[in-house]
Amino acid sequence: MTVPNFVTLEQVRAELADVASYAAAAGLGLDASMLSEANPLFYLTFSNRDDIEFVAEFDCRDYPLNPPMIEFVDAAHTRRATPNLYPSCFHPLPCVCARYNRKAYKTLGGPHDDWRLIDWQLPTQAGPKIDSLAMIVSDMHSKIASSTGRMG
Repeated sequence: MTVPNFVTLEQVRAELADVASYAAAAGLGLDASMLSEANPLFYLTFSNRDDIEFVAEFDCRDYPLNPPMIEFVDAAHTRRATPNLYPSCFHPLPCVCARYNRKAYKTLGGPHDDWRLIDWQLPTQAGPKIDSLAMIVSDMHSKIASSTGRMG
C-alpha cells in the first residue's frame, strides 16, 4: 500500500511548521528547499556536544502511513550512509535505530525483524509514542546533542 504523493506532500508541509518552530528554538538548521511532490525530502543539521555537525535527510515517501527514511548525508547531500557521517549514538550498521526510521526495519535492510512497519507510531517498552515529524526531530536532537564524536 502506498500513499499518493500529493497526500504525503500536504502532510509533510503541514507538519513542517512545527518542525521549523522546534528547529529555530533548538538551533537546528532546516532545509526544505528541495521538498516537492516527486521528492518529499527535507534536511536537518544537528550538532553534538563536540559541536560536530551532522546532516540528516528525511525521505518522507509514503508518509504518514510509513515513517520517513532517515539517513545521514554530507553537507552537499552527495555521500550517504557511511559511519563517519553518523553521530556516535546510533546503531553501528549505520542506522538511526528507532521505529520512526524506515531504514531500521529488516525488510528494508535494517537490524529489526521484530518490528512491523505498520506499528511505527506506537509506544515501545523503551519509550513513548512518537507520531509526528516534530517528535521525531525532538527525539533525534536529544540523542545527538548529548553524544560525542562520530561513529567512524
